[in-house]
Parts: sequence; structure tokens; C-alpha cells
Amino acid sequence: MAKTALIIQCDIVAKKCVGYACMKSFETRTGKFAGLEEGVNYLSTTCGGCCGMGVAAKLEDLNRKLKRWGDSKDDVTVYLASCIVSDNYHNPPCPHKEYIKEIVERKGYKFISGTYISKTAQKKREAGIYKPLE
Repeated sequence: MAKTALIIQCDIVAKKCVGYACMKSFETRTGKFAGLEEGVNYLSTTCGGCCGMGVAAKLEDLNRKLKRWGDSKDDVTVYLASCIVSDNYHNPPCPHKEYIKEIVERKGYKFISGTYISKTAQKKREAGIYKPLE
């Protein structure tokens, strides 16, 4: 069984961000990926656009692919990218993040809030410019 980390990125942010910091954080097991075991696959997609309802269709597609390849959704953890769940230089947190989280949980996937943790954004959180992480 393949273990997979599915990163869901903001569709608007994805138009200007390739997700390199999230991928690098995954590779180096830092940020919200700290402690993640080796051998986990990286899969990335977007929310599908506001209001995030596209996540439901994408997770249904993933369900079909998992069945086809004999894998289990129990081996998938969904991460909402930091561009969705936290204040950052791209934008404030997504106003639909709780709705997206509800879809992920309703579809039966494990859920983690956040991916890459920027040092600059963390300093701004400490200074009170950005809201604290969840």
C-alpha cells in the first residue's frame, strides 16, 4: 500500500505559486511534515476555486484511483496548504477553510492544517501582524 500526503493549495495562489516551499518542506520533513516517515508519496492539487467545493470532486476522483490501484484512503493524509489556513505573504487565511476541512473529513480522510512554515511569516505572527497558527 502506498502512503500519500495530498497537499491542497489555494486555486488563486496556485496561479502565482508553484508550491515549491510546501514540496521542499515535505522533502526535508520540516514544518507540518516534521516527523513524517520516509516512503510517503507527494501529491498536490488545488481546492478548485472559491468556495472550495471542487475538493469534493477531486477527492471522489482520488477514491476511484485508490480503488483501481488497490490502495486505501487510510493511507492518505490531506494537508491544507499554509496558503489556505494561515496569514502569509500571499493572502490572509481562506474564508472557506472550515468548509474545505469539513469536506475532507466527510470524505473520510485524515486531515492536517498547514504545510510550510515561513520564518518571515512566523516573525510577523510573533509581532502581532499576522494571526497565530491554528
